[in-house]
Amino acid sequence: MHNMLSTTVDSRVRGDENMCNQLSQYRAMRVPRSAGTGDDVEILDSSFLENANKNGHLKQYSLKDDVEYTGYDGTPSERQILNTNSQCPILTGAINTPYGALSAGNLIAGIAAGSEAQSVPITELVKGSPLTYTDVSSTVSSIFPATISGDLAEAALMQGVERGANTVTVGVVGGWNSTQARKHYLLQSNTNLEMTDPEMRGDIDGYILGNIIRTSSANMRLSQLLDMYYAPRNGIFDPALRACNRRQLLETYLDTNTLTTQTYTFAAALDTHMPLRGTITGGLRELVVSAVNNFQQYSNNDLPNLNCHTVENGNPDFRTRTNLYLVLDSSWPYETIYPAISYLLDMIEVGKYGSSVTLLNALNGGVVVNTTFSLAEFHTQYTVTDHHSMTFGVNLENSFINIRTMMLDQLDREQRTSYTGGNSTVLLFLLNSGIENNDRVWNEARLLNDTVPDLRILFATSNNQYDSLWNLVRDVHQDIKTISLTSTATNIDTVMNPVLERIRMTGRRIVNPNCGSQWTSNSLSGTRQFTDYIEPGYVNYYAVSPNYFYQNNQNTKVRITRTGGGVGTFVVCFSRVLEQPRQNATTSINPDDNIVHCEQISSMSGSVEFSLNDACGAYWTINTCPRLFISVESIVSSGTTTSSICTENACRFPYNIRYNVQYEDFGCYSGSTRIAANFLVALIAFGSILRLI
Repeated sequence: MHNMLSTTVDSRVRGDENMCNQLSQYRAMRVPRSAGTGDDVEILDSSFLENANKNGHLKQYSLKDDVEYTGYDGTPSERQILNTNSQCPILTGAINTPYGALSAGNLIAGIAAGSEAQSVPITELVKGSPLTYTDVSSTVSSIFPATISGDLAEAALMQGVERGANTVTVGVVGGWNSTQARKHYLLQSNTNLEMTDPEMRGDIDGYILGNIIRTSSANMRLSQLLDMYYAPRNGIFDPALRACNRRQLLETYLDTNTLTTQTYTFAAALDTHMPLRGTITGGLRELVVSAVNNFQQYSNNDLPNLNCHTVENGNPDFRTRTNLYLVLDSSWPYETIYPAISYLLDMIEVGKYGSSVTLLNALNGGVVVNTTFSLAEFHTQYTVTDHHSMTFGVNLENSFINIRTMMLDQLDREQRTSYTGGNSTVLLFLLNSGIENNDRVWNEARLLNDTVPDLRILFATSNNQYDSLWNLVRDVHQDIKTISLTSTATNIDTVMNPVLERIRMTGRRIVNPNCGSQWTSNSLSGTRQFTDYIEPGYVNYYAVSPNYFYQNNQNTKVRITRTGGGVGTFVVCFSRVLEQPRQNATTSINPDDNIVHCEQISSMSGSVEFSLNDACGAYWTINTCPRLFISVESIVSSGTTTSSICTENACRFPYNIRYNVQYEDFGCYSGSTRIAANFLVALIAFGSILRLI
């Protein structure tokens, strides 16, 4: 947490500075320096520590406070004071967002200052020191020095006084060391670093969110506020209030004259506590005006930022929720496979309200990283050391056996907890070695597919192994992918996108909890239901295996019922052909074929029902009978504002809309049931033929 919220510059020469002018293509993975806690000590002046409880005081600036000692020999590493150091220093405290890297500390400081707004007298800030400037404002609003004014005041003093500049420069471009395995943010310059691009974004977003939270009446968690602001749609109850619109929001919330006044006042207070080498030659106000003007120009014209239209077109209007099991061939070089895995986990949104990940060994299906909904936990447990400690090799037969045992145990746990539906389940093999496929391997894959019917098995291989894998998957055309990965991790999104899209196509589960691992044929579900939530303008996809409706039962059906308030209308679609049915697909594919059936729910408590009676009557086996695919879509007009209606812990956003997925008389029909039934039908048919003879 300290590293994330503290913004510092590590200017030590690393030896890879030749890559500095190509940061956008810089993919080389750098291992963080390993140092014990005893080697990472910040030295503070003892006199300051003795007076640390004096409220209202600015900390007395000391050059000794800007030195970090990294060794017991007392060798200092200067921070922010850059002389003959790295050409592209590392900026710590930067985090990645879809709208550019930003400094988390600046962001959080702005939100905190906005939620507890204070007007601090200038006399309190300079207490104990004479105030040189008499034309300053009598108070400072806390949100300004916590965000934009804080960095602008520092830039004015450091550049105008310390370096004798007449104009103040803001904005320093940089880039991550890798497009996916982001560990270090590298700056493309080592001068005038008082307000870098990430710090500027953090200042702007912190200021905007601080103002929004101050005027909002909604009771939001901090995680929800950030999630809504950086979401591709909807925003903070208003589509205009999101990060892709930060330039327009800055114009709305920030007055230039107020910014100048606040920055000048805070700079005057800061100057009394910040001894500098030099004197102000042009006047502090002129330096502040220069800083503010250049900030306005840079933030409006030079600070890279995605517009909202591009963001919406580049993000799907559905959330992937899957339990992803990665079966990893350890012959992959870590620097090659790690960025690919990181990309997948980011895109499927591993987290509390999204997907989970489990890492398994391709030699025997053994667990490398236990199931987790935490990206931080996964990345902590899967490091280069952990990768190299994995047992080498690929054995599909052993992997299928152990994975089936694990999956059947999961089905039994779901039976005990009456689990009725939720995340999809995907088993993805990431293979770099050639594989051996024989009758034993095929039989184990068949058993896994038959006994865990909601599981989707996928293969992603470094070379084309279609001929060796086609009989192990359900869909030979979609479930086997070839990926061309390199150690430079270039074009990860292009290479891995086909794999990602196949994961996304796997719908959420709707299951009969009575089945467990035994699949007893008389275990009808009765009436069951679970609650799910959807964001305005989004769609949720589900898939029902024929194992739950293979035999005729006129009572077997699925029902979607809207149970909560919220904006817009619901459209529910059913299909036996399209994995992701949508209302527009009804007419755009073939209006003469009834491949998609859609109905609208306009009321706050309406429902749509689909009968599964005789749904497999035309099919001889379970595997040939198609699944039922369902979509639940929230339709809203552009620019629709929302309100806080969802307070349950399961709600990711306060404006989530609640609905129930209900079903009746789901059965339990496994592969063994299918085989026995087919054998009985064959005997009856054979007996009939004999009688005719």
